Amino acid sequence: MFRIAILVLSLCCSLLYASVSQAELLVTQATVRLLPPGVPNTSAYFTIENTSQQAVYLTGAEANFVDKAEIHNHVHDNGMMKMQQQAEVKIEAGKIVKFAPGGLHLMLFGLKQTLSENQLLELSIHTKSGQKISFQAHVKPPMAHKHHH
Repeated sequence: MFRIAILVLSLCCSLLYASVSQAELLVTQATVRLLPPGVPNTSAYFTIENTSQQAVYLTGAEANFVDKAEIHNHVHDNGMMKMQQQAEVKIEAGKIVKFAPGGLHLMLFGLKQTLSENQLLELSIHTKSGQKISFQAHVKPPMAHKHHH
């Protein structure tokens, strides 16, 4: 009986340690840009806070309403702005990163359905450590994203 109690206590401590050591990411203000019907691609914006004690690396994204989702950033290249896919995005411990127009964002390729204003959609981001963080985003017209600049 004593051995079972020690085993159970040991298992509980291991699970507690595992949950504490995983990244703690909080996604807020998530939106997907509403574009005219027939436009096959759009973008998603959000704020993400790393509340853990270690840096977290975002390495990908997915959404069931598109064929493909990628992390992108707008970069200056020879005096021109262009989009560039990001292999990873580092979010320092205790920091907040904004995915907003003109900067980091999720590119959503191959819409599988027509979107409507205020529709609620589910997206996920992936971390280098293998975590999948799911969150919901409201569909908003382009003017609603201006406050992110």
